[in-house]
Amino acid sequence: MENSTDSSFNYAPQEGTEVASAPVDPRASLARRLAIIFVAVSVVLSGITSASLLGNKVDDYSYADDFGTDYFDDPATGDLGWDSAWVPTDFTAWSDDSNIAWRWADENDCDDYACVSAEFISEYGCPSGLYVAVNWLDEDDNVISYTNESLPSLLAMQTAKLRFDDYEEISDSGQIAEISCN
Repeated sequence: MENSTDSSFNYAPQEGTEVASAPVDPRASLARRLAIIFVAVSVVLSGITSASLLGNKVDDYSYADDFGTDYFDDPATGDLGWDSAWVPTDFTAWSDDSNIAWRWADENDCDDYACVSAEFISEYGCPSGLYVAVNWLDEDDNVISYTNESLPSLLAMQTAKLRFDDYEEISDSGQIAEISCN
C-alpha cells in the first residue's frame, strides 16, 4: 500500500517516456503558424510604408489646388465662372453666393437716427430665410458696430428691401458684411 502522507510530486520525466514538444490539439499548432505569418506580413508592410514615407520629397501642397480656388481669396463672381446674367441692372452679385444680388437703396426713410437701406434679389429664392449683416464704419473705415436683419423667406426673383438702423449714430457709413440665403 502506498503512503498517503507523502505529498511530494515528481515532475521529472521518467526514463523511457518522451515529453511532448507539440501541442496536443492540432488547431493550436495552426494558430501559432498563422500568428507568425501575420507578424511577418505586418513587419514587411511597416517597412514598406516607412521606406515610402522617407523616400518622398516634401513639397508645398495645397488642397486648394485640388478645387481650383483658395479659400482665403474672395474673388469677384466673374472670376468664379458663375452665370450672373440673371442679375438685374444696378444690382451686384454677392461674391459668396451666385444666387443672391444686392444694391444700396435710394431712399432710407430715416427720421430720428441714421440708417441705410439695401435691396436684395435671389435667382432661385431663399425658402428658408434671408439673413444680412451690416458693419458700421467710422471715418477711417474701422468697424465700430454692426446690425443685422432677416426675413423668413424670399421668393425667386422677388425683391426685398431691408433697413439697417444705427440707433447710436456713431458711424459714418455702412458695409454689407454677410448675406446668407437659405
